[in-house]
Amino acid sequence: MKNQAQKKSLYLTFYIAGVVFGLALTLAATWADLEAAFYGFDHTGGDRMNTLQCPILMGADETGSFSVEITNTTDRSLSPTIKTDVSTARAPVSTYNPIKLEAGETRRLEWTIGPENVDLGRFILVRAWMYAAYPIKDKENTCGVMVLPLPGSGMVYTWGVVALSLLGMGGGLFLLRKAQSPERGGMDLSRMGALAVIVIAGLVISFMGNWLAGVLVLVLSLLISVISIGYAFKPSRPE
Repeated sequence: MKNQAQKKSLYLTFYIAGVVFGLALTLAATWADLEAAFYGFDHTGGDRMNTLQCPILMGADETGSFSVEITNTTDRSLSPTIKTDVSTARAPVSTYNPIKLEAGETRRLEWTIGPENVDLGRFILVRAWMYAAYPIKDKENTCGVMVLPLPGSGMVYTWGVVALSLLGMGGGLFLLRKAQSPERGGMDLSRMGALAVIVIAGLVISFMGNWLAGVLVLVLSLLISVISIGYAFKPSRPE
C-alpha cells in the first residue's frame, strides 16, 4: 500500500513538472510580447500583421532573426515598404525596406537580431509596419524575445521545454490513470486533464504570438491548478 502511494506521488510529480514547464514557456512568450506591445514603438492603428514571427527564447550570446511574410493578394503589382523597429539599450533602430510584389506573389523578409538588441535587461523587442499600398491597408504588429542568461540555442531550449511539458503531463496522467483503483476511488483526473489541455493551448499560443490569449491561458491555468492540486491531495473518505 505504501509503495502504491509512493508511485502515485511520483506520477503526480511528473504531471506537475509538465504543467510547470508548459506554463513557464507560455509565461516567457506572453511576457516578452506584452513588453513589445507597450515598449513605446509608434503605432498607426493599422490592421494586424499576423505573419510577423520572432523566436520565443534566445541564448545570451546567440544571433537569431525575425521575419515577415508579405503577400500581394491583388491582381496587379504593388510596391509596399516595410519598416522595422528593433530595440537596443539606447534607442530603437529603424530600417526601411521597399519591395515590389507581382500579383499573387509572396515574399519572406528576414532581419538579424542579437545581444546588441537586448533592452529592459532580458528582452529583444520588435515592431514591423507595412505602409499602405492601395488597396492594401497599413499593417503592423509587435513581438518580443526573452533572452536567457544561458549559452546555446534558444530553439533548443524552446523545443526542449515543449517536449518536457508534453511528456510530463501525458506520462503522468497515463500512469496515474493506470494506477487508479476503481474500488478505492482516487484522484479526479478530469480536472487534471482539463488543465493539461489548457497548458497545451498555451504552448500553441506561445508560437502564435498572441499575448492577450496568453494572459487568458495563464489565468485559467492558475485557477484550475489550485482546484486540481487541492483535489489531488484531498484524503479519501473512509467507507
